[in-house]
Amino acid sequence: MQDRHGAEFHNAEELVEIVGWNVRNALLGEVYATPKPGLVDRRDTGSHSDMSYETFLLSTEAITPYLAEMFEEGLRSGGNTENPENVFLGIRKTGMEAEKAMYAATGNVNTHKGMIFTMGILLAAAGLIAGEKLSRFSDAQQNDSCKSHERVEFRFFDIDRILETGRNMSYRILEKDFLEMAKREPRSHGEKLFHKYGEKGIRGQAMEGFPIIKEIGLPAMRKYLSIAGDTELRSEIAERATLRHRLLEDEGSMRDEHFENAVNISTLIAIMSDLNDTNVLTRSSYEDMEWLKGESAEIVKIGAAFSEEGLSAIEELNVKCIEKNISPGGAADILAVTILLLKLEGISYV
Repeated sequence: MQDRHGAEFHNAEELVEIVGWNVRNALLGEVYATPKPGLVDRRDTGSHSDMSYETFLLSTEAITPYLAEMFEEGLRSGGNTENPENVFLGIRKTGMEAEKAMYAATGNVNTHKGMIFTMGILLAAAGLIAGEKLSRFSDAQQNDSCKSHERVEFRFFDIDRILETGRNMSYRILEKDFLEMAKREPRSHGEKLFHKYGEKGIRGQAMEGFPIIKEIGLPAMRKYLSIAGDTELRSEIAERATLRHRLLEDEGSMRDEHFENAVNISTLIAIMSDLNDTNVLTRSSYEDMEWLKGESAEIVKIGAAFSEEGLSAIEELNVKCIEKNISPGGAADILAVTILLLKLEGISYV
């Protein structure tokens, strides 16, 4: 990952700037990852005829300032983590402005609507936590001025706490939304899926503290990031498939780029193996969604993008997804948020 070694900030303004930079890099990290089954990447447009790699670049530049603003809204709350629902209501308005900017940049193409929802909630949650910590640190400095000149460094973001705060921000409000949704005719694709299958999609994930991120995305990405030095994991993959030794052992900037790409693709496939992706349901069927999860699980078993057979299977799955008009866009959103959370984890105060 680009920010494995972390980043430092000295005040709230620097923190907002660093977070915004990491938001942009996380969004680009998702779209850069190639090949991605059924999704837009640097090689093809997957199952999409209305968008391209360039469309995602335009959308990224358009929505990043609004996502950074959602973090800042949490930060400005003064660390009021006891009553975070007001922040959620506030960022909903910012999210609508982000969607307008996205549509204006892409010619009315929906590239990042789900991403804005998920990333916005967790950025606001991160801002709430940061605001609380900054407030406490400021008070401590005032009460112990003799140490104020010393270098102080501590990690700022606990991912588990961000996920839990996101849940606390959104649960009751989204629960009310679903109760109202059940009483009326469905108005959107998501509401139709809720009525037909009982699927709550990304809103349901938010209400549960994003278990797909906590239990699948983060462990997978951490595992793949450590694969170069993890002889046990490499041996496990080698029992089933042929390791891409050059990818794991080469040095230099190109090796880092290819390694990061493999980490992101492999994490995406792990997410696809578990997520009930409503993007897939909208475009196809429940059977196709279960098929995709099964295919992805088999690819994970053989090492995903870190084995020759795994990479070949990913490329074959891309062809099949295009034929079936399947696009796991929900999994792509979770990948980008997973990248972002690990970047935030490396930020420290100095």
